[in-house]
Amino acid sequence: MLGLYDQQGVLRFSGRDRADCLAYAELFALAEGSFSLEPLQHEPPSAGVWASARPAAASSS
Repeated sequence: MLGLYDQQGVLRFSGRDRADCLAYAELFALAEGSFSLEPLQHEPPSAGVWASARPAAASSS
């Protein structure tokens, strides 16, 4: 997924690929250089972060 951002940093459109974003820019006559394309995917937290956030299991003694 890619996001098309305007010069103020506002997300204007999200698309599957570069072609989708460029089609949006063409549809709305956005000038080249007046927007940027950035990936929208981000890395999930590592398992260690989630493991440390869980409460310890109660012992059954």
